[in-house]
Amino acid sequence: MRTSLNNIKAIEDHLFGRADTGETLLFEANMILNSNLREDVQHQQNTYAAIKQYSRKQLKAEIATVQQKLTGPQHQGFMQRIINLFKKS
Repeated sequence: MRTSLNNIKAIEDHLFGRADTGETLLFEANMILNSNLREDVQHQQNTYAAIKQYSRKQLKAEIATVQQKLTGPQHQGFMQRIINLFKKS
């Protein structure tokens, strides 16, 4: 169990650029020699991509909900103030 946690940490350090140069070179050499490690890295990249895509969809949905609530006539003044914040001077 501990070995798999260490592998996940090493993969994350590699993917997020948290490893120093020596660790990065050693990790890349291990990926060349170990096809399972290459597959694990690919799976981890795919997982992060799916999480990122899901998060973006969720954020867009939340923004759309807020926008829909704020486009009513009772919020026209607030909406105009927000638009003015983003206008170029």
